[in-house]
Amino acid sequence: MTERGFILKNKGKYAQVRIERNSACGSCGKCGMTEKQKHVDFYVENTLNAKENDIVELDIPEANSAKLAFVAYILPLIPALILMFVSVGLHWADWLSVLLFFAGLAVGFAVVALIDKFHKRKWASAPTMKSIVVIPKQEILNSENNNKGEQQNEQNK
Repeated sequence: MTERGFILKNKGKYAQVRIERNSACGSCGKCGMTEKQKHVDFYVENTLNAKENDIVELDIPEANSAKLAFVAYILPLIPALILMFVSVGLHWADWLSVLLFFAGLAVGFAVVALIDKFHKRKWASAPTMKSIVVIPKQEILNSENNNKGEQQNEQNK
């Protein structure tokens, strides 16, 4: 997904980029913006040496939701179900099967925590800067004129 945003500030080799909600924006969650948010900020490596207030295009990669769902929901269940079925197969007491299920669930969540630590909590690739957008002077003037007209309409109400 490609989005346009502007540089709020530079911090070392990273830039804080703000992306405003636009009319085509849905509630897919790819950028991390919720329905109530008007913008989202990203810290992006400033590979283009963009300066504050520059408009840039960002490439925001999509997270593999199937992989995320597997790790979060299915992986913890695997050891839990294995332990439960082994205890049922060996005809152990029901309370022990339930206890082993929850122990297996705890093991599963511990494995997920280790995987998360190994991935350094980066399940999707970070956004990258594609280009600095140069807006023609005429487009800026048109935008300013539209904003003045909107302000006058609000004052007349």
